[in-house]
Amino acid sequence: MDPRFHVVTVRHPGGERLQILLDADRQPVAWVNAYLIRRLRPRLSVSSLVKTLYVLGYLWAWASREAFPLEERLVSAEGLTQDEVVSQLYPWLRRNFRPGKVRRLVVSPTTVAFRLNVVSQCVVWHLECAMSAMPAGSPEIRDMRARLTLIERGFATAARARLPVAVHAAPLSAEQLQRLLQVCRPDSGENPWKRPYRQRNFLIVLILATLGLRRGELLMLRVSDCRLSRALPEIRVERSPDDPADPRINEPQVKTESRYLPCDASLARYLNEYICKVRRTIPGAGKSPFLFLSRDGQPMSLARVNGLLDQVAAVHPEFDDLHPHCLRSTCATNFRTAGLSSGLDEERIDKDMMYFFGWRSSDSVRPYIDAAIRRESCEISLGYQATLFAKSAGVACDQR
Repeated sequence: MDPRFHVVTVRHPGGERLQILLDADRQPVAWVNAYLIRRLRPRLSVSSLVKTLYVLGYLWAWASREAFPLEERLVSAEGLTQDEVVSQLYPWLRRNFRPGKVRRLVVSPTTVAFRLNVVSQCVVWHLECAMSAMPAGSPEIRDMRARLTLIERGFATAARARLPVAVHAAPLSAEQLQRLLQVCRPDSGENPWKRPYRQRNFLIVLILATLGLRRGELLMLRVSDCRLSRALPEIRVERSPDDPADPRINEPQVKTESRYLPCDASLARYLNEYICKVRRTIPGAGKSPFLFLSRDGQPMSLARVNGLLDQVAAVHPEFDDLHPHCLRSTCATNFRTAGLSSGLDEERIDKDMMYFFGWRSSDSVRPYIDAAIRRESCEISLGYQATLFAKSAGVACDQR
């Protein structure tokens, strides 16, 4: 059997989008898609579903390549043995499946751990479904629970690698942020973009840096979400999955909570000028409710936002690592610093950050706090080093 597979998104007329796994003949892989629809789809965003489907595609490809009766094993509640998980499946999941002539043979331990976790949850879910179909009180259920424990132990053994601490998107320094905004201004001689798109792209960078929106949240903004005539102008960030007005197959997502964000007068002025003067000159703009459009009047894609930042890096190599999430991280780090400067305690700042950035859990705040602490510790250390070297220079001058 050909172990190639396809991950596709099907858009229904009502706006609902369904991600599915197809085999080499473009036929649905039923047992994977059943797990996706019944278990994962209510819980995960589109981007997370796609990542998960690719991992399950690797699992299906392994079973196809090795002629391993995986579906039969799951349906019959037999599952996999510890040896099969550790000796056969684990080496396969370590592979780098990206095409290319020159590439690493294995992926990072973090990626392996993610793949093992995805596969483990899928296997356990199928076995639990098989167990629920058994008669209540049957001895097979007891045996099945013991087998499940061994299977989970096998995945845990395979994943027992020392993982590096995940590095969050690095925030820009104050100097880097000012430099970026200077470069991106529409009238700047260093601006990397063509003139028709300069105001739009500058506004995108400005919103990402000042409001800390995710890339998907930015692209889901509608003109009606910009409430600029109020005493305090604000932008509404609203969850609207499977929007029938959105023609994009890969629909951007508001992964966090809906919220209202205040706009400084300068940001409100830039927004108003873009909406009233720039956006309405785009062909077909009147037919789309979305704020940021491509030159053909269609809503911008996620890849296009990355592309416009790549254009900045191409002209200004100092921004080679620039990514939309760097600007979100920059906003979060500066938000925390401003809160501390105003005298708020850490607990209060955490709650404020959870609302402003749309997080449901305080755990989501942690990476941004860590980034702020890293920056603060660097500043303290550099200050101490400068003092030390200044004193050393003074001693050297006295000895002369």
